Amino acid sequence: MKTIQAAINLGVLALFAVILLPDAFGQAGRSAGQDRVLTTGDGWPIHITYYESSKGKEAPVVILLPGADGEKSMTRKAWDSVAKVLQKRDFAVVTADLRKHGDSMPPTDGKPNPRLARVSPQDYALMVTQDLEAIKAFLVEEHQKEKLNIRKLGIGASGSSAIVAAAFAANDWLKKPWNDAPVAAAKTPRGQDVRAILMLSPAVSAGRISSMAPMKVVADETKGVAIHVYYNSADKAEKSAAEKLFRLVEIRGAEDKPESPRYKLEVPAAEQYSGDALLDGKLADGRPLKPQMEQLVTDFFEKFVKQRTDPWKTRTSRLQ
Repeated sequence: MKTIQAAINLGVLALFAVILLPDAFGQAGRSAGQDRVLTTGDGWPIHITYYESSKGKEAPVVILLPGADGEKSMTRKAWDSVAKVLQKRDFAVVTADLRKHGDSMPPTDGKPNPRLARVSPQDYALMVTQDLEAIKAFLVEEHQKEKLNIRKLGIGASGSSAIVAAAFAANDWLKKPWNDAPVAAAKTPRGQDVRAILMLSPAVSAGRISSMAPMKVVADETKGVAIHVYYNSADKAEKSAAEKLFRLVEIRGAEDKPESPRYKLEVPAAEQYSGDALLDGKLADGRPLKPQMEQLVTDFFEKFVKQRTDPWKTRTSRLQ
């Protein structure tokens, strides 16, 4: 098992040497995201911020999700700084508030309805089948406009959203290509696009969604999905949950290193920082976590999403 300090020793990042990275960090604040509202199949408004890439159809893409854990959750703005860094490195990025979180609240006509705003177990299933599908549909539209390559898709998520992301990725991998060509390589894809999942302080379940079934799908080594799990080592419950989840996806005999497709990292943060708060929290000794976490997150998506060679392919089937 590695800690932040061990990661430093491996050359993953240079602690507190932000001044040596002006392109990634000093200029990242100049990037701008565009706020948009997507409508799900069941009519729910999902608020996103879209950071468009300048690389056209070569651009990798990342979806970033704050924790979906009710009133204590942060909003998509928790990922703004990371999104800007990724955009500066040629990624297209979407940060999103899932239903009943952040800005993605039900229409009220000026009359708040606590019942509608209360997160239920069923809402987590709808986050998978409705919210993330709406986000994916938006990204496929951008793909068809040759503004990104949906074949190079990563997801970063924390808390319960990490399990929602895993369930979505599993569903996406179960979508078989259109049967519009005699050989598999020539068939038009409908899914199987998620290449990497980064989990911060993940829960072991979300509503009625257990981690077991989706993690089993994405853990299949033939799919080549990279999965990294970061958690606060000071929180015993969080550590136990993260390690339990990681056991579902670890590759036996593989080295536990940041460059490995499956990796868990203990973050020695102050006890109160977990999930999205790890992105802008503090180490136990009071030093800031932000530069190290941004570097770790960016390096993960650089290696396991951006460096992929999957060619851009249309999503318009010959059967459509």
